[in-house]
Amino acid sequence: MAQNSKAYKSKFEFTISRIKNFMKIFLRSKKGTFGLAILLIFGVISIFAPLLTPYEPTGPRDLDLAGKLAQPAWMRYTPWGRDLTENVEPIKDPGLTSVNIFKEFTYETNSSYTHIQHISSFGYQDPGCMLVTYEKSKGDTPNIALVKFYKKFYYPYDAPPAKFSVSLAVLPKGVEKVPVMIKVFVTKANGTTFEFGIGYRWKEKLLSKTSIDWIIPNPQISSTAPVDLIVERYGSHIDLAETIFDEAGNYTFGVEVLFLDTTKDQVRAEVYIDNIWIKLYGTCFGLLGTNYQGRDIFTQIVYGARISLMVGLLSAVLSVSIGLIIGLISGYMGGIVDEILMRFTDMLLVLPGLPLLIVLTAALGASIYTLIILLGFLGWMGFARVVRSQVLSLKERPFVEAVKAVGGGTGYIIRRHIIPNVMGFVYVSLALSVPSAIVSEAALSWLGYYDPYRMSWGRMLNEVQSSGAYLAWWWIIPPGLCIALISIAFIMLGYALDDILNPKLRERR
Repeated sequence: MAQNSKAYKSKFEFTISRIKNFMKIFLRSKKGTFGLAILLIFGVISIFAPLLTPYEPTGPRDLDLAGKLAQPAWMRYTPWGRDLTENVEPIKDPGLTSVNIFKEFTYETNSSYTHIQHISSFGYQDPGCMLVTYEKSKGDTPNIALVKFYKKFYYPYDAPPAKFSVSLAVLPKGVEKVPVMIKVFVTKANGTTFEFGIGYRWKEKLLSKTSIDWIIPNPQISSTAPVDLIVERYGSHIDLAETIFDEAGNYTFGVEVLFLDTTKDQVRAEVYIDNIWIKLYGTCFGLLGTNYQGRDIFTQIVYGARISLMVGLLSAVLSVSIGLIIGLISGYMGGIVDEILMRFTDMLLVLPGLPLLIVLTAALGASIYTLIILLGFLGWMGFARVVRSQVLSLKERPFVEAVKAVGGGTGYIIRRHIIPNVMGFVYVSLALSVPSAIVSEAALSWLGYYDPYRMSWGRMLNEVQSSGAYLAWWWIIPPGLCIALISIAFIMLGYALDDILNPKLRERR
């Protein structure tokens, strides 16, 4: 037992020593070190993607993070980006979830019958809203009560935002005797006020019935509203974002609630208000800007690295494994087995790769796992022929003949003497097969055959083409550069391994 333990320890120490020697030789290779450094960077990015960015690369979330095709934020500090703007969101708690909302809003009224309070147990989407109440006793003099709450904010840019959007949700209760009108307003730095009703097409709407559903403006108040709506309200097609936020200065955003009381009866009318929000979308955003949907491009690059590495590595492992098995069987068995396997290999070699991938992907579906399997099963032929030629040479060597002479079986010879002598080719082929798989995936995605639930660099280029954003360099260059860098990294790694492991090129120790 002690002898076995000592033997295992000695074998382990020998293995560690070999690994150390290999790493010393590998790290002396500039090509290998350069390739490994790039791969480590992409590997870290892939693993820690959720920590590097809070956004999602696909799906319904995280659309319109900024204006469409917003440039990178750092462009503001260049001579070409002086007119760029960043997002401005004056309301910090649009859901009114905090009891400190009165520190954020200024409240005004012309009537002693009205008061305002925060409700923490009820709301439009999340608990929390503002309750405006009009209440008077029987015989009190009716009046027209105006309640206004607003927030002043500073817009620091001389250029207009890409667009702006406003949201509001109201729920009237007990307004049958005291109808209510509600408006949203934005006051410019020069005092000009723009008002928007919450009725259909932003018209003023008289609320005279209790509602069980929250009422929101239809369509949403936004500078990107339909052209006919803008023309109907303002007489011509104007850019509301450019018209309202045309200069730096102090602006006011708020809500007006008008109670139209004409009766001397005892009344109590309530208006719940929630989701008070205004956002000015910047023309620059984040590290790499946004795409045509306002999504963060940096997020798509980070998550695209995951897909490229997964497709490249898994398909390379699959193709090299198949090629190794086919090459071993063909080279060692020879005869009719060799003839059949090599003719089948030659048949697959002459098939056009990309057209075949397109047809199979269209037929089987564009799942990322389907693509990995297809790339693996269509990429083993060249390596199989390399392994076969090496096995044909090895099986005639004296040490193999000696093993046969002492009764060594086919499985034993292949496992103990053939495979160890072709593993150098396996490692090199693994590294050199990954770029081909990555580029194939990018090509298919660029042609539109991508997994709709995953973001890849090829899909990014496809969206550039489909949206016609050929001048959005911040959207085009990063995915193309990443494909090139990661491909070069694996090629450099493969060449370095070839220099070390290939007997004809092996460095002298």
